[in-house]
Amino acid sequence: MNAIVQTACKFVTSSIGRKIIVAVTGACLLAFLVGHLIGNLTVYGGREWINNYAFGLHAMPSWVLWSIRLGLLAVALIHVIYTLALQYENRNARRQYEYRNTIQATLSSRTMLVSGCMILCFVLFHLFQFPAQVETLDGRPDCYALIAGAFANPFCSAFYIIAIFCLGCHVCHGVESVMQTAGLSTKKIRPLYKIASWCYAVIVCGAFISIPVSVLLGIISNN
Repeated sequence: MNAIVQTACKFVTSSIGRKIIVAVTGACLLAFLVGHLIGNLTVYGGREWINNYAFGLHAMPSWVLWSIRLGLLAVALIHVIYTLALQYENRNARRQYEYRNTIQATLSSRTMLVSGCMILCFVLFHLFQFPAQVETLDGRPDCYALIAGAFANPFCSAFYIIAIFCLGCHVCHGVESVMQTAGLSTKKIRPLYKIASWCYAVIVCGAFISIPVSVLLGIISNN
């Protein structure tokens, strides 16, 4: 048992161990984004679709719902903490090859910390802005009315769109980092995962942004 604990401690404190942890937690968050997006897109099916989706979530046993929430919170906190640790380690490094890599880094990679902080602020705002507390006549949460009402405010929509744009920049580099950590960094494969990262960012974040845009254009309306 002591050997296992020592090995685990060495792993989580080593540079490669931290990178793997960041990659794995990042991959979990990327998968969650897709699942969350699928749920959000039910708004295009109308009031009944999105409200049934929300009701289904709230109908789960409380211990299941809280296990999912706490699990996601733990993954997010681990991702943030280890990312900050890697950022601190990289900034303190003064080797010539690390300096060159920084110069050649993409805009997405150089703004990971800034975009990450923006996303964190957005998530906190999102949790308070969309608590799904508006009720219909049958007592169910009316998420459709909540979404339509919130995004009808141009300032709310603008903040959401900017935050999702930051999310796109963040996940674009994040997908690349996950694939690099997985060992997919050969010259032949690298162009493919760069395309994959851009496709993920454009498709997922574009779909998220389409919702406030649709509200502003009147495609989604509470009337």
